[in-house]
Amino acid sequence: MTRPKKQFRWYNWDRIYSYNATMNFLVGQRGVGKTYGWKKKAIGAAIRKGEEFMYVRRYKEELKVSKDTFFADLIANNEFPDWDFRTYGSLAQMAPASTRDDKKRQWRTIGHFIALSTAQSIKSVAYPLVTNIGFDEFIIEKGTTHYIANEVHAFLNLYSTVDRNQDKTKVFFMANSVSIMNPYFLYWDIKPDQFKEFTVLADGYMLVHFVEAAEFTEQVYETKFGKFIKDTEFGDFAAGNEFADNHDNLLDVKGASARYTYTIETKQGTFSVWIDWLAGKYYVQEKRPKQEILFTLIPEQMSEDKTLVSYSDKVMQSLRTAFRHGNTLFDTPKSRNAFTAIFNR
Repeated sequence: MTRPKKQFRWYNWDRIYSYNATMNFLVGQRGVGKTYGWKKKAIGAAIRKGEEFMYVRRYKEELKVSKDTFFADLIANNEFPDWDFRTYGSLAQMAPASTRDDKKRQWRTIGHFIALSTAQSIKSVAYPLVTNIGFDEFIIEKGTTHYIANEVHAFLNLYSTVDRNQDKTKVFFMANSVSIMNPYFLYWDIKPDQFKEFTVLADGYMLVHFVEAAEFTEQVYETKFGKFIKDTEFGDFAAGNEFADNHDNLLDVKGASARYTYTIETKQGTFSVWIDWLAGKYYVQEKRPKQEILFTLIPEQMSEDKTLVSYSDKVMQSLRTAFRHGNTLFDTPKSRNAFTAIFNR
């Protein structure tokens, strides 16, 4: 006898679609139904309107695993009983179930599987029917995988290739709540602790949704595995939607006795540095003064007004020493995490 599946309160995609934004960020608990729901929407549009979708992963290796099982959960749940689906090379295809006995079935392409790391090779390919791009796991979890160099630009190049300035294509970035220090949050200055559940940016062009699925979380914690991971770091981000690097350690507001010293540009952002000489404290801030002494850690950004420094220069050595002794304080988790990444290199 088959045990009935537990029923969970899955993510409802209707609300995010109602905003009609072009760039959509959806970040939430593991298993809440982000990817599953996106697939249902994309395939539904293919059946009803003849549109196509593009499913993006970062590297070929992870794309291969994903595309080989792309339709498996939908088929298991009998979502589209009148249709059969298959992965054919880099294509997602479907055919009417009524044609199963035909000697030669007509399969129609409804989607494309693309690895962002190799997307440069498709710049000359046309995708006139693609209206929906789903970028799955756009935030990397801890491990050996790393972001692509200039990743945001690489993705925007891919988007430009697909959309061709037609304003026809929507993007859905989907990920678990892993790290606020990712190229996309940094590039568009997305701050989970300062954003509402739904936040509209760029005059409606961009939408950010940090999922508040309390009912789903409670349902997960009622399972045996949920009870096992509850009150652990893994449980916080997997079921509780907590970013592991979004905490209050080393955060403080600079006092009146702190004096501006210099501004430093990093790949994670540009920050002003203030020193309270009496207390021996350094304060790193996202807010910058009007008059600045500019340093940069990025060679290509060096200019007459911006001095290039290396990690071994005295400026960085002094800051690193203060950081390692707990004497460097930050205004936001973003600024703290940026310098943690720099000093842990």
